[in-house]
Amino acid sequence: MVPPPDKRQRVETYFDPLPFWYPPLEEEGLDEGAFPLHAVTQRPMPMYHSWGSQNAWLRQILARNSLYIARQTAEALGLADGDWAWVTSPTGRIRVPVRLMDGVEAGTVWTWNAIGKRSGAWNLSTDAPEGTKGFLLNHLISELLPERNGYRHANADPVTGQAAWYDLRVRVEKAPPKERAETMPRFPAQAMPPGVEPPPAILRTGAAFRSASRGVRS
Repeated sequence: MVPPPDKRQRVETYFDPLPFWYPPLEEEGLDEGAFPLHAVTQRPMPMYHSWGSQNAWLRQILARNSLYIARQTAEALGLADGDWAWVTSPTGRIRVPVRLMDGVEAGTVWTWNAIGKRSGAWNLSTDAPEGTKGFLLNHLISELLPERNGYRHANADPVTGQAAWYDLRVRVEKAPPKERAETMPRFPAQAMPPGVEPPPAILRTGAAFRSASRGVRS
């Protein structure tokens, strides 16, 4: 397949040894008035990757996430701490719990990444908080940029290919009170793989060692 004629120019434009700012590629032709906020994600240290959900102790620390909004921004939207809201981008829509935060920039909202899971994923119970109270911004991020010269580039850094986690623009609206306090979208629960045992209701790691040590002392 012959590469599009502007691909070489794209690399030449952005491949610079010194950092420089340029408008996010995803915002080309975007109605910024309809999507006035930037949305970003950060990775929490106790749950840096999704497989942290396999650690029962980490799950006690962080098994759900919220969308953090500047207090003045939230108040202008009619949102109070603990409310639920719909977050909409040009390509998707999610329902999330909201927390007010004084230390976030007024035009930016953010959340932890790697917390939200599909129900049943990672051998978690289908009613685990990761699936009902956790969410990801991934549903709002387009994989491809708008068409240009008959070709759609990946929505990623033009040099490294890193996904455009920090180029997302959204709007936030308060969810109607009658709606369920669960994150959306929801998908059918993921089936457990063959041969995998369900997790125990109570974790008793180390019980065998304690029994053995008592036997030695006796």
